[in-house]
Amino acid sequence: MMNVIRLIALAIAISSLAACDHDSNNVLDDLNKNRAKWESANIDHYQFEYRLSCFCMEDYTLPRLVVVNAGQVVSQTIIENNVALPIGEVDTQTITGLFGRIALEESSAESLTVEYDPDLGYPTKIQVDVDKQVADDEYTLYVSNVVNVADIGCTAALVSGLAVTVSDQSTQQPAACGVTITATEQGYSESVTNDDANCDDSDAIALLAERPGFFSLTVQKPGYQIYQIDDFGIGRDLCHVLPRQLQVELSPE
Repeated sequence: MMNVIRLIALAIAISSLAACDHDSNNVLDDLNKNRAKWESANIDHYQFEYRLSCFCMEDYTLPRLVVVNAGQVVSQTIIENNVALPIGEVDTQTITGLFGRIALEESSAESLTVEYDPDLGYPTKIQVDVDKQVADDEYTLYVSNVVNVADIGCTAALVSGLAVTVSDQSTQQPAACGVTITATEQGYSESVTNDDANCDDSDAIALLAERPGFFSLTVQKPGYQIYQIDDFGIGRDLCHVLPRQLQVELSPE
C-alpha cells in the first residue's frame, strides 16, 4: 500500500513539473514571438502610457506618459497634472526593457501572466507575484496607447512650459505687474520681467518655451519677499512640452 502511495505522489510531482515546464515554454514562446513582432516594426522614437499597480509610493503608481528616443527613456510625466518625474529616481523601462523584465520574471517569479498587443507585439499587461508566501510583493504593469513619432504630424507652434499667476498673500489680489521670474537648470537660465506698459495684474506670465527639465524658479517683485521653488519638473510628449501652471502668493516685506 505504501508503495502505491509513493508511486501516486511521484506521478503527481512529475505531472506538476511537466505542467510548469509547459507553462514556462508557453510564456517564452509568446515572449519571443511578440518581441520579434515589436522589433520588426522598427519603432525607435515613441511614447506610451504606463501605469504600475503595487504597494508603492504614489509617484510610482500614478499613470504617466513616457517618451523614448534611441532606446532611452527621455521623459516621464504624470498625466493628471503634467508633473515631470526624474529619470533616475522614478524608473520606467522602454518597451524593449519590458521584454527583458518578462524574461527575468519568468525565470524567478512564482506567478507570471502577460498580455500583448495583437498588432505591434508590445506587452499591454504584466502581472507578477514574486513569491506567493510573501505579502504585498505582487505588481502589475499596464502599457497602452503606444504612438510612433513617424505616425503623427507635429506642429511648428512654440508651447510655453510654464504659466505663472501671481497674487498678494495679504490681500489675495492679483499682483503680476512688475514681477520678474527666473528659471535656471545647470548652465541654462531664463528670466522674464512683466513690466509692459499695458500690464494686467491678473495676466499669467509665460516662459520656458519648448524647454523640458527640472528648474529652480525665483519670483521677485519690489516690496515683496522672494519666492523660490526647486526641482520644478516640466515634461514633454513627442512634439512639445507639456504645460504646467504655478500659482504664487508673494508675501509683502
